[in-house]
Amino acid sequence: MTQAKYVETKANGLFSGVYFMGRWVPKTIDNQSVMYTTNLGASLLMMTKNTNRLKLKFLNTTPTSKFQPEIAIFIDDQPELRLKVNEVHSELQFETKKPHLIRITFAGNSDADEVWLHQQGLAISSISVPTSGNLIAVKPAGRTIAFVGDSITAGCWVLKRIPSSGYAAEQNYAAQTARLLNAQDIRIAYSAAGLLCYGTGGVPVAPRFVKYIDFETPAPAYHPNQVIVNIGTNDRRFEALLVQEQFLNFFKELHALFPDAHLNVLVPFNQSFAKELKQLADRFPQLIYLIETSAWPITYTDGVHPDLNGSKIIAQNLSQVLLQHYGKSYFDV
Repeated sequence: MTQAKYVETKANGLFSGVYFMGRWVPKTIDNQSVMYTTNLGASLLMMTKNTNRLKLKFLNTTPTSKFQPEIAIFIDDQPELRLKVNEVHSELQFETKKPHLIRITFAGNSDADEVWLHQQGLAISSISVPTSGNLIAVKPAGRTIAFVGDSITAGCWVLKRIPSSGYAAEQNYAAQTARLLNAQDIRIAYSAAGLLCYGTGGVPVAPRFVKYIDFETPAPAYHPNQVIVNIGTNDRRFEALLVQEQFLNFFKELHALFPDAHLNVLVPFNQSFAKELKQLADRFPQLIYLIETSAWPITYTDGVHPDLNGSKIIAQNLSQVLLQHYGKSYFDV
């Protein structure tokens, strides 16, 4: 993985020297204080110094699941490590004590995980280094982008049609776009969800899940510079004018939620509601910037979900559209 540019920042969770990127909240689960998320693509970032060891502890929130949640660990520019959460060693070891850039991403889970009602997301209870070492919080140097969508944006079925291990939230189009733009990646996406469709794992419709991370927990406050919406694929069974009305209401809600952000809307890759979205873009040019996708030569795992190559194609096209529309200097902050 090509690393983005990073800058030092303040820790923003329960653990000193760690930056939580995405929708993380402090919670108490099984009488333990944890940092918790239900969003694939959520990450934690840090720099280690003067140590060749990093201690990690995750809760096993899905002990009976056939397909265990997985994380992706990136150390400097080395190929990623993919690990099941219940098999993560309590300590990562490095070859030397030189500084190492560490990025850990919630990479995969299962549609059967009850993330909304039963706290079956990703929970981290401890991160530390030996007393001789240091942890320094870091974050991508550029803008902050919130990616709002369904399984495609979450990163499902990128590698193969197997739950969890077939997902790749760390390599899907949202992750690759953010890295190309040196941007923070705030993922707000759930499998099977839509404007009118409920997602798997008890997840409600998009107007609700953008404001909460589970049934009782409001999403943390964050201030994206850009919002990229890719939703509607799962709403195909509904009447077009009804969905168009829901799109407009949702865009207005997002504008109210993120008043300082530019709102970009992708035409779903299967071209669902392309006509209706174009009409809205013509009627409300100050509200949304519509991004056409029909000419992108996307490849798929199953005809719906972009594969690894398709994710790269989307990221290249999307980042170029954003750079051309907003200007390269806009992203060079």
